[in-house]
Amino acid sequence: MRNSLLVKCLCFAAFLLLFNAYSINAQQVPTDIYQNAYKISPEKQNHYKAIEAKYAAFGGGNETNVAPTGIDYDVKYYRLELRINPDSLSGATLVGKYIKGKITTYFTTKAPNFTVVNFDFGTPLICDSVYYHGAKLAIGKIVRPTDLLQLTIPNIAVSGTLDSISVYYKGVPQPEPLFGSGYVFAKHNGNANNYIYTLSEPYSAFTWWPCKSYISNDKADSVDMIVSTPTGFKAAGNGTLVSATTSGGSITTYWKERYPISSYQICTAVANYVQYPSPADTVIIGGVKMPHFNYIFPETNTAAAHTALDRDTISLRIFSGLYGDYPFKNEKYGNCTFGFGGGMEHNTFSGENAGVYSTAGSWDVLAHELAHQWWGDNVTCGSWHDIWVNESFADFSEAIILEFAPPSFAASVGTTDSAWRSAKKIATIGASAQATYVTDTSNISTIFSPSVYIYDRGGLIISMMRMTMGDTKFFQALKNYQADPLLKYGNGLTNDVKRHMENASGLDFTTFFNNWMYNTGYATYNPATVAGAVSQWNNQGKDIVLKLVQKTKNSGITHFDMPVVVRIKGSLANQDTTVVIYDSGGFLFYDINGVLAATGGNLVNFHLSFVPTTIVFDSKHQTIGTGLFSKNTLLPVSVLATNILSFNSNKEGNTAKLMWNIDNALDYVSFEVERSTNGTFFESIGTIRAIDNPNKYNFIFFDNNLLTGTGFYRIKIIQKNGGAIYSRTISILNKSDNYYTITPNPATDHILIKNENLTSITADITLYDATGRVVIQIGGQSFSNNGSVKVDVRKLGVGDYFIKIASPGTKNYTKQIVIAH
Repeated sequence: MRNSLLVKCLCFAAFLLLFNAYSINAQQVPTDIYQNAYKISPEKQNHYKAIEAKYAAFGGGNETNVAPTGIDYDVKYYRLELRINPDSLSGATLVGKYIKGKITTYFTTKAPNFTVVNFDFGTPLICDSVYYHGAKLAIGKIVRPTDLLQLTIPNIAVSGTLDSISVYYKGVPQPEPLFGSGYVFAKHNGNANNYIYTLSEPYSAFTWWPCKSYISNDKADSVDMIVSTPTGFKAAGNGTLVSATTSGGSITTYWKERYPISSYQICTAVANYVQYPSPADTVIIGGVKMPHFNYIFPETNTAAAHTALDRDTISLRIFSGLYGDYPFKNEKYGNCTFGFGGGMEHNTFSGENAGVYSTAGSWDVLAHELAHQWWGDNVTCGSWHDIWVNESFADFSEAIILEFAPPSFAASVGTTDSAWRSAKKIATIGASAQATYVTDTSNISTIFSPSVYIYDRGGLIISMMRMTMGDTKFFQALKNYQADPLLKYGNGLTNDVKRHMENASGLDFTTFFNNWMYNTGYATYNPATVAGAVSQWNNQGKDIVLKLVQKTKNSGITHFDMPVVVRIKGSLANQDTTVVIYDSGGFLFYDINGVLAATGGNLVNFHLSFVPTTIVFDSKHQTIGTGLFSKNTLLPVSVLATNILSFNSNKEGNTAKLMWNIDNALDYVSFEVERSTNGTFFESIGTIRAIDNPNKYNFIFFDNNLLTGTGFYRIKIIQKNGGAIYSRTISILNKSDNYYTITPNPATDHILIKNENLTSITADITLYDATGRVVIQIGGQSFSNNGSVKVDVRKLGVGDYFIKIASPGTKNYTKQIVIAH
C-alpha cells in the first residue's frame, strides 16, 4: 500500500436491492483450483506454526485484540458470487453501496472434533442463510457476536478433513473508521458517475464479506469471483478474466485466481471503466506471454496516462530480473482506478487513485505497487508487526527502477535514484521517534502511520544491507527469498529476511537488525552535528588514511553497526572510486574467511591509483548516516612503499593468476582478493590468511571464473594495527573465441553489435522472439576487428528476444536482449 492522503469517511443509507438469487446447490469446487494443497512439507508446517505462535503472542494483532478467527481451520478456496450496482435506487434514493452475495468456502480442519466454523463478518451485514452439504443450516446454529459469524455444524472427528460451507448475505458494508477503507462507494468525473471499490488491508475484508480477515498467513489456494452488475459497468478482479456474459440488462464477470492469496488482497471494483490498452499488451516473462492492461475512468484515458501506465512493462522486466520472474505470470498484471489517495497491491490488479497516473511523469506509486507483487503478494508479511517486509522493499524498489531502467526513463520522470533516496533520507533523519518494526498493530493507523518509518527508513535499511553485501550477493539473497519453498506464495517474517541475507553473504546480521529494525535514531560521523563524532582524512601522495568515529542521535543505543560509503575523487574526471567500510562497535570490520573479524582501531588505509583531492560521505544517499570529512594533516598515513607490495597477473586460459609479494607477513592479518566488472564496485572473491603463513613473501591466487570482457582486480591487505591497505587495481581482458558486446540493452530503435574478437570475422546474425520464432535474419555479415553492425529493431514489438551470432569454426554466441520502445 502507498499512502498519499486519507480517504474521507462516507455517509451511507441502507436499503434492499432485489436481484436474481443464485441457485442453491451442493458445493462443487472447480477441479483446477488445487496446487498441491495437501503436500505441505514438515518444514513449511513448522514455519506456519511459528507465524501462528507470533500472532497468538500479540493477541492476534487485530483491532479488538482477540484470538485470530479460524485458527483451527485452513482455507483452501473461496468463491465469491456478488451483485453490485453503484447506480441502484430504492424509490428516488441512491443505495449504490448495497451488496448481496453468496460466499462458498472450502477448508480443511486443523483439529479433531471440529464443530464450529468462525468467520469475521461485519455486524451491519445480514446473514440470510447458510447451506452446509446442500441443506439449510437451522437458525439456532447461526450466532452473530460482534463482527463475527459462528456456524455450528455436525462434528468432524478427523483433523485434516476437507469440507465446505456457503453463506448468503446482504447489506450496506460499514467502512473502516480511520481510513474509510473496506467497501467504498464513491463518485468520479465531477460527481457524474458512481462506482464501488474495495481496499481491505489490513483488517477490512470482513466489512464486506464473511472470511478469515484478521490473519494474513492463511492464504486461500484459489479464488473465483463472479460479479453481476448492470451493463455499462466493468467489474475488476484478481487473476484471469474467464468471461463477461451479458443477459438482459446485466453483465456477469468471472475472474479466476489460481495462485494463493490472502483475504485482504482479494478485490473488486465496479465502474464505467475503459480498458487501456485494448487489446491488452503482451509482456514476456520467463518465456510466458502475459497480458498487461488497465481499467481506468473514461475521463482519465489520456496520452499522459498512457505514458505513465506503459512504464509497467519496463518495470516488470527489471523486477523479474532482480527478484525472479513476476510471481503471477500465468495470469496478468495491471492497474485499476479507485478512490484511495495512493495505491494498493491487490494480486495481479493493483488499485491506484487517478492522480497516480494523471501526468506523463507519474511513476513512483505505479512502481511501488508493482514491486508489492513480489514483496507482499507472493511472500506476504506473516504478521502485521512485520509489515516492513512488504512496504520497505516496495519503497526500496522505487529507486531500483530509476537505477536499472534505461536512461530515458529517469529523464522522462525528472529525477534519479540518488535524488530519490536523498529525499527519503532527509525524511528519515527528520523523523526518529519510532522504529521500523511495528509493535502496536491495534489499528490501521498504528500500522501505517506515520509512514516514514516503514517506508522511507525501512527502504534505506535495505539499501544498507545491499551496501554491506555487495550487489551480487544481495540480489541473490532477494531471489532466494522469493523462491524459498517455505515462503513462496506464503508468508515471511523479519527473521526470514535476516536468514536469507546471512545465507547469501556468510555474515551475521543479528546486531545490524537489532540496531536498525527495533531501535530509533541514526548515526553521524559529523563533528559539527554531535560532539565526539569524527570523520577525517589525510594522504601522502596516493596513500590515504580515513578516521571514522560514530555517534548516535535520537536513539536509545550508543552505536549503530552499519556500512560507511566513502567516495574518493582526484583532480581528473576519471579519478573516482567508492569504498564501503563496515563499522561495528567503533571498530572497522572486514570479511575474513566468510565471517566478520575485527582489525581493531578506527583507521583505515588505502593505496589509490591517483592522488585524492576530495572525500564525500554517502554521496548517493544509501545509508541512514550523516558525515562530513575534514582533512587533518596531522593524521598519520601508512605509506605503501613499492618494495612492500607488488601486484601482477597472468591470464592462463580462462583462469586469472594473481601474484603479489610483500616484505614481511608478520605485519598483516590477511589478503582479500577483490574483483570488479567496472573498476569501481568490488566484491570479495577469496581470502588468504597471512597469519597462517608468517614466513611467506610471495602469494598466488587463482580466479577460475574469469570474466568475459575486462575484469578488474585489487588486493585489500588487512593490517594488525587496525588499518587496511589497497593495492593498485589491475585489469585482465578476456576475449573469448567468439565475443561481442550488444548495446543498448534494453533497446528502443536499434542495437549495436560490436565485434570484440581479436580478428575480423564473418557471421550470421539471427534474432528470435521468446517463442523461438525467427524475426530478423542477416547472413554473412562482415565484422572488422572492433567493428560494429547496427540492426534496426523498430518493427519488433516490446518484449524479450534472443540474438544468436554464428561464425564458422567458432562457438555460437547467444544473448538475451529486451526491446522497450
